[in-house]
Amino acid sequence: MLKTTINLSSHRIKPSVIERLFSTSPTSSYAAAHSSTNKEADAKKKLKKFQKLKLQHQSSPRNHPLYMEVPQALRYLRASSVGQPASQAIISILMTVVPDRGSKPLNGSIFFPKPLKETRILVFTAQESIKEQCKEAGAFAVGGADLVEQIKNGSFSLDGIDKAFATPDMVHSLTPLARTLGVKGLMPMIKKGTVSEDVLNLIKENLGSLPFKQKGMHVAVPIGRCDFTDKEIISNLKAASSAIFGAQPAGTKKPNIIGQTVLNATRGPGIVIDFRQ
Repeated sequence: MLKTTINLSSHRIKPSVIERLFSTSPTSSYAAAHSSTNKEADAKKKLKKFQKLKLQHQSSPRNHPLYMEVPQALRYLRASSVGQPASQAIISILMTVVPDRGSKPLNGSIFFPKPLKETRILVFTAQESIKEQCKEAGAFAVGGADLVEQIKNGSFSLDGIDKAFATPDMVHSLTPLARTLGVKGLMPMIKKGTVSEDVLNLIKENLGSLPFKQKGMHVAVPIGRCDFTDKEIISNLKAASSAIFGAQPAGTKKPNIIGQTVLNATRGPGIVIDFRQ
């Protein structure tokens, strides 16, 4: 019988070869394949869940068991707010937004016909021709050098003032008030867009204006108080609907789905409504 002896010492095996042999073991190959299968299964589950969510929020709100017409919903919300100060019982909407791939969060401003709170606007201008127009547009106080002097000597209080605008001719005259106005966030500045020749437009844009922004999959907006009439709340609801549906980013092929919308009061129930007014 012929015996063959191999001298391993004369055959050197490179360490890299040994590493490859051990790294491609059956156990590691199985683990990699199993991990890939799990990822595919998770992706399918997420897609299925998303499709179900889309169908749910694309369906008519009238199919929901808690659906009501807005006037009927308001009666329930008013009843639930009995005993609360009417001015503090806020009626709000909460809508679910189902984003599509690549869509951007909704944001913008709503201009309410009936503002939730009075906005007091201060206008600095030396142009006599537009002072009266600013007052008619809803400005709380309008003036030039005389108003600057009143603020300096303390005869005009800034308490309760929400915003301040100015025409370019007043910018240098406001320098002595920089600290007084700045502390309250009322200093008109060009870079903030609060200095303009068209202060009338600034007044109109800011009276009754309420910004909104999508957070996660929701947009929440207060639209009235319980001491508002049904007509006033419905007008505000229509304004909110127009602004939010109109906030879809331009050029989006697959816009966000604005789904189920709930009308509720501060301590009241949530009632599903048809938000597309």
